[in-house]
Amino acid sequence: MKIGIAGFGGAGMAQFRHFQSLGCEVGAVFDPKQPGLERAQRVAPSILLTDDFETFLSSDVDAVSICTPDRTHADYYARSIRAGKDTITEKPLTDSLEGCSLILDAVRECPDRIAAVQHQMRFLPVHLAMKAQLDQKRLGTLSYIEGYYIHNLTQRASLYDPWRFEDNATPLVYSGCHFVDLLRWLLNDEVVEVSAMANNLAFPDYPESDMNVLLMRFRSGVVGKVVTAFGFGRPQDHSVKVYGNERCIEDNLVFARDGSFEIIARPAFPKPRPGLLNLIRYVRQWSRPWLTVKIMEMLLCSKTLPSEYSVAHYPLRMYEHEFAVRESLRDFVQCVQERRKPVCSVVDAARTVATCLAGVEAYRTGQPVKMSSFWLPQFDQL
Repeated sequence: MKIGIAGFGGAGMAQFRHFQSLGCEVGAVFDPKQPGLERAQRVAPSILLTDDFETFLSSDVDAVSICTPDRTHADYYARSIRAGKDTITEKPLTDSLEGCSLILDAVRECPDRIAAVQHQMRFLPVHLAMKAQLDQKRLGTLSYIEGYYIHNLTQRASLYDPWRFEDNATPLVYSGCHFVDLLRWLLNDEVVEVSAMANNLAFPDYPESDMNVLLMRFRSGVVGKVVTAFGFGRPQDHSVKVYGNERCIEDNLVFARDGSFEIIARPAFPKPRPGLLNLIRYVRQWSRPWLTVKIMEMLLCSKTLPSEYSVAHYPLRMYEHEFAVRESLRDFVQCVQERRKPVCSVVDAARTVATCLAGVEAYRTGQPVKMSSFWLPQFDQL
């Protein structure tokens, strides 16, 4: 299977590696800017490198992955689908309702094409374990869910290209979409109303808000919250909490009424590659975190802890980013091979974008926003 990558910044370079690890051949790279083509030239000098999108689409690639700035996704996605290419894009699907309409119309016109969005949060082992708990209705009646996308991007935001600054891109769309999509997927529910607040205190050099808090009311009555920030002085935090009247999930722990808990997911250490040297490197890299997990879990599961100081959190943050991205791309590759629907469709991703955009209007106006004003007809036609 031959892949074409549009955009060769951080995401494009990462996907280049991932597609190769999945047995695919990257046959062409498009980037409208010379630095991107130069990066591609260094890693793949023999493939087609072009700054012309039509030349890129005319190549013999079987599928296209779009890794360009958010505002360009819609145009490239629609043109790729209409050119007969199975297509996946980095999240968000796009950054506007007009862009959503353009993509959805193209997908409706070309129903035989695989159209996917790379929402990797759906592929993390801990989130899959949460989903299983919710699908089995183990938590009883749900009333609240929340997710945090705390990621210091003060350096990375312009590492390869300053498009976030040039476009005044709001983190609620290009980062918050991770957890808006995740919460919608976990609940299998849609948002009917949003409220939001924002500020620009942690990273004042950024031209838009750098911190957003989004409150969502779902059709079921469940209230959800997403916190998005990229100027905080801490490592990443991707916590998720779900509260029911029988049990509650906090990341990879499920708590019951009596104070007991169970661990539903553990760190997903990669498998060692064949060969003695690879095994030695593997042991050096992973033996310490493996041992740390074992010791910590032994202490966590101690029955002698006083009730005042019982277990509240799992001590390790589990966010296997590389693994999740690779698995989301694996799903796309398998969809192309098997001609089946992807885990994250363009309609799903477009509804997430609409929810984020409603949140932007809510924090700019200081008023609650009904999702009905952001609900496109195409959302119910595909």
